[in-house]
Amino acid sequence: MMVADELGMRNPEHEDYEPETESEEDDEQVVKLAEPSKNVVYNWDGLFDKLRDIGLPDGLDWSHRLNIDKEEEQEVVDVNDDCARDLSFYMQALEGVCRAFLNFQSKGEPFLRPCDYYGEMVKPDTHMEKVKGRLLTEMRKIQEDAERRKARENKKLAKEVQAQKMKERAKLKKQEIESVKKWMKKRQQSGFDKEGAGGLDLAIDEDGTKPFQRSNKNRPGVSPGDRSGGKATFGGKGKGPDKKRKSREFRDSKFGFGGRKGLKKQNSAETTNDFRGFHK
Repeated sequence: MMVADELGMRNPEHEDYEPETESEEDDEQVVKLAEPSKNVVYNWDGLFDKLRDIGLPDGLDWSHRLNIDKEEEQEVVDVNDDCARDLSFYMQALEGVCRAFLNFQSKGEPFLRPCDYYGEMVKPDTHMEKVKGRLLTEMRKIQEDAERRKARENKKLAKEVQAQKMKERAKLKKQEIESVKKWMKKRQQSGFDKEGAGGLDLAIDEDGTKPFQRSNKNRPGVSPGDRSGGKATFGGKGKGPDKKRKSREFRDSKFGFGGRKGLKKQNSAETTNDFRGFHK
């Protein structure tokens, strides 16, 4: 066996034992250890007896040993490269699992966990609930931090938008003031007389033309005091002076022409002394 061979190689009484020869360069690189104790006893017979006691017999079936031997490949892996080293371990483990899977299938022995198998957890439920609560607390803190960060960003964005709107309003106000100044300048250049125009302050376009000009001509048959422009007389339905006159006549005939309306049934000296309507 491999362990026995190794012990045999280390036994000075073994025939194949040869002392290791080291070169001068190796002596320079090897760190000197403390001097071993002189009372050490190498009981090779006792070691071999214990090895035979704990060792497995040679003809034991593979299902009891479950060892997977992998042949060394010629490809050298750089131990300083973490990715290459981890990939080598992963491929070695994957190959061992595949070979063990085939061995179990070939022997027809069950090796998968049954559906109704219940394995006791290493940690109790109380401990796992504490872990879950801690994870939920951390997740809640992360969400709250994200919400606060988002609120700060939104507030900053709102301030920028408000500042941009204020700039746009100031720019629009400046443009309107400039347009009014330009309009006033053009009005002065055109010789506009406000008093001669009947006190009207009419707008003038940039090209110098008036978009609206009031006509001083009145419609025929319209009185000077009629503010409707003759619509009450000519265009109204049941309105105008005729309607007003008829309604006035009706009210006069019904209610009279004013004066005192109350105390009509109040007694006077004449009505008090008049007994013609009295019957014994």
